[in-house]
Amino acid sequence: MEKNYDLKPILSEENRILGPKAYVAMWWGDAVMVGSFMLGSSLIPPFGKLNLTQAFLALILANILAALLFALNGRVGWKHGIPMVVQLRSSFGPTGSKIPALMRAVPALFWYGVQSWLGAMALNQIFMDIIGFNNVWIWFFAFQALQIYLSAKGIKSIKWIEVVGSVVIMLGVVYLIFLFLSTFGFEVSQTANIEGTWGIPFWLAMAVLIGQFSALLLNVSDYTRYFPRKASTGTFIGSHIVGIVPPMILLPFVGILGAAAVGIWNPVDIISDHISSLFASIIILLFIAIAQITTNLVANIMPPVLVAMDIFKISWEKACVIVGILGVLTCPWWIMNDATFLRFISIVSAFLGPIFAVMVTDFYFVHKANYKVEKLYEVTNLFSAFKGWNPAALIAIVVGTCFSFINVDLSWLLGIIPAGIVYIVLMKVWIMKHETYVREGMEQSFKEASIEDQAV
Repeated sequence: MEKNYDLKPILSEENRILGPKAYVAMWWGDAVMVGSFMLGSSLIPPFGKLNLTQAFLALILANILAALLFALNGRVGWKHGIPMVVQLRSSFGPTGSKIPALMRAVPALFWYGVQSWLGAMALNQIFMDIIGFNNVWIWFFAFQALQIYLSAKGIKSIKWIEVVGSVVIMLGVVYLIFLFLSTFGFEVSQTANIEGTWGIPFWLAMAVLIGQFSALLLNVSDYTRYFPRKASTGTFIGSHIVGIVPPMILLPFVGILGAAAVGIWNPVDIISDHISSLFASIIILLFIAIAQITTNLVANIMPPVLVAMDIFKISWEKACVIVGILGVLTCPWWIMNDATFLRFISIVSAFLGPIFAVMVTDFYFVHKANYKVEKLYEVTNLFSAFKGWNPAALIAIVVGTCFSFINVDLSWLLGIIPAGIVYIVLMKVWIMKHETYVREGMEQSFKEASIEDQAV
């Protein structure tokens, strides 16, 4: 069997190894992020204005919509078998695509380091509690070496780690919810009885909950390219809903319970300060450590690895090693509590909504949901009139980002529509007059696209 750890299209069903169950498990394994707990706590008092019913409904609606957006952009990878870095060539040009690719890869690299440090801290605390051994640096480098090894083994290794890890993670989340409810049930019920609001705070909460996926929405084709082509559209969409909605309700729900009970969103801090059980502490810390591996493998390692392969023309294995070393060099022990780092992430996020809009409108409106894939690999002939750049895409994300900065917390949502409209207009009145590839995409009918798709 061909490895397919490169940037070529994955068309063979034999190489599309993430069936619906494995695909769902991958998302479950990716779900446990520190930000998920924080987002949940931000919905209710003392941090937010919703009651438990409103917060739970916001979680359901926001995550269903996010799952549909994943399926929307992920159709490119599912249909054509191409990763994000190749998909971006159609909208940004082979040279211009490096900009949005780096905007996705660089934050992932920093989060890779941060989550590795969190995992090392969790392991260190476990061994301190059991045998009194205290050396977080040993665990950090061991943790990083393990992740480099697992990622370098390729998508098969990642698949099985995610499948096994997802079971552990979901059991850990259920145990955590049971522990919190049995310990703080009365305090939680008090928050459920507040009036709350169905007004602007409710809709703002939904926007923020969707925005947490802003980076993953860009490179979802990196994962859907391994999803079987023979699966139905309903199965494809349903796999995203089942993979994203349950864990992304349960994880923020843990943060909600913590905020409702003791005003703390971090479950590790709650265990340390309010639950004097060594068994509970070890179970939760182990759950946190495993979750950092499963999240990193999907969300924080694959994107920069594929970008490195595209820019530097290196193998998957070499890219995994380089990205792993760079993850250490981000110095997560310094940046994870640095306000400058958080501001940097917020600024980069303001560009992600407009980039998503350009990618989606290019595929569905410009190219009628059907790329001429071979053209995307003929980089010397793609946007040659503009030296490998698509100025329409760059102008669109600048316009969209200006709207995003109206409110950085809502940046992802605010920039989408302006960027999408500007991109479509510029492509139709300007770019298509100069680029044969684009003009062919504009002129191709939906019927022709359907016939070509069936022939693949």
